[in-house]
Amino acid sequence: MSLRPLDQTLRGTIPAANAVLPSAARTGHHNWFLYLYLFLLPLQNLQTGHMPKLPGGLNFLNIGFLLALMGAWRIHGHLASRSGLHRWVWAYLIYCVFSLFVGFALVPEPDQFTRFNAFKDSAIGVLLLFVVEMSVTDWSSLKRVLLAMILPMPYILRVTWSQHAGVARDSYNDDLRIHGTFSLLGANEFASFCVTMALMLFAILIAAKLPKLWRALLVMGIACMVLGILWTYSRTSYVTILLGAAVIVLFWRGRMKLAIPVILALLIVPSLMPNSVTERFNDTHVEGKNVDASTDMRYVYWGVAWKDFTQHPLTGIGLGTFADANPYHMDTHNFFIRELAEKGVPGFLITLGMFLSMARLSWRTFRDSPPDSLAYALGLGMCGVWPALVVTNLWGDRFTYTVMIGYYWALLALCLKAREFVLVERTATAMPAIASAATPPPPRYALPARMRKQRPNESGAT
Repeated sequence: MSLRPLDQTLRGTIPAANAVLPSAARTGHHNWFLYLYLFLLPLQNLQTGHMPKLPGGLNFLNIGFLLALMGAWRIHGHLASRSGLHRWVWAYLIYCVFSLFVGFALVPEPDQFTRFNAFKDSAIGVLLLFVVEMSVTDWSSLKRVLLAMILPMPYILRVTWSQHAGVARDSYNDDLRIHGTFSLLGANEFASFCVTMALMLFAILIAAKLPKLWRALLVMGIACMVLGILWTYSRTSYVTILLGAAVIVLFWRGRMKLAIPVILALLIVPSLMPNSVTERFNDTHVEGKNVDASTDMRYVYWGVAWKDFTQHPLTGIGLGTFADANPYHMDTHNFFIRELAEKGVPGFLITLGMFLSMARLSWRTFRDSPPDSLAYALGLGMCGVWPALVVTNLWGDRFTYTVMIGYYWALLALCLKAREFVLVERTATAMPAIASAATPPPPRYALPARMRKQRPNESGAT
């Protein structure tokens, strides 16, 4: 049997094994700054209510991120190897800087520093990908990062329940929409955050073999996030959590045979919702005299964005400028259309490439990991989160607010590291077999040395 196919398969993972094993062997390294930062990140009400702002636009996001970055450097961790996502992320950030200066030139604003601060705070969420990767050196540190993202959920539920109890009623009214701990954002942004975490925790619960305590934490986290989604009355989030859950169930161990039961469940679940939730959907009309104003105005904003794009197809009108250029002074309510209007064709293609790279990473982590492992569950969860994120960004900006999207980037980093750990372990297991197979076997019927006789040559000499 030839060893060439196996050798070619493992060749790309051997450098990663050499890079990971020394760091993974180290124990006792904790990035406490990162754990605290992740714990407080979705608690925007605490950031705005109890943490002072510093001059120059510095706030909790900036200071906490710098401390987490210092902690990552102290650990001497490394980024996951052989990932195309890193290149797309750096291209996205660099083009954002270029687009920021385009905006300064095309759409002047009295206080240009406001746009810079908005970009800075948004970039922090993206850069969390690298900080989390550098901080995760083994499975234990990976689980600690995940735990830091689960622990704030009971407090989030407490705040959400308090807000809901103050406005609860049987019939729908816009006053029912709550924003949870996202004091500077809206109900849609908070719901999108809850969808991401609910889907990921659901995938880990059903696909990973974990101790009972972990499973109890996962159930608690799922309940907190699902109630948050229910009470925000976000129509898009209702759709995306069902979509993501369906993808997770169908991908889990190749259970495509459950497609019909899943479709039936998607048709039945909406009828089981409270009356106020049902009314929220029934009041949505896209045409006629009863057209929903919120939905109808989105098409108006998209038309304005398309006009801006056709006037500046190569550069766009500049990062963070659409609300100022729009005569209605509103956002596009579609992240991808806004990318096209503000960044032009090159920036839009970079964003599209980054999203496709995220999908590829999620699938490869799911595909390459053994069933019932944490890496398998993380990849499965991201396979469900990704389409939910894409769909929800078709109806708003659910990508540039660090408080909302920071956990998504942290989960991507955990996927990268989990896949690398799996490949390293697989390589370490296969290397002894390769070394053993490469050693030539002894002759099957070799005679003892004392019984061997030197044969005469053709001339008869010995």
